Amino acid sequence: MKKTFDELQHRMVETRSQMQWSEMQERQRAAQIKHRTLTLTELRTHPDDTRMYNGIGRMFLLETKAETTTRLEKDVTDFTKQIEDMKKNKEYLERQYKDSEGNLRELLRHR
Repeated sequence: MKKTFDELQHRMVETRSQMQWSEMQERQRAAQIKHRTLTLTELRTHPDDTRMYNGIGRMFLLETKAETTTRLEKDVTDFTKQIEDMKKNKEYLERQYKDSEGNLRELLRHR
């Protein structure tokens, strides 16, 4: 009985930490989407022949405006999909947490 209690408690702690990690990742992705969107808005005000650079590590690559906007739009769609996946995972983790909590309560009730 002690082993089962410890397992359920460990599972609940682990699930809670995974939920917190997922929430943090979701907030980061939302901030990245906002940043990319603001950058796209600003880039649209520049002429099409403007030279743009993409920073990669210590190097800067010359890009056209079209390449830069395409890359930023792709980032926004990728981050949006990642947030959707994280929300689904969070729902699963919440169900798992509630199940573990219910099992733990029942174990304590039958004690």
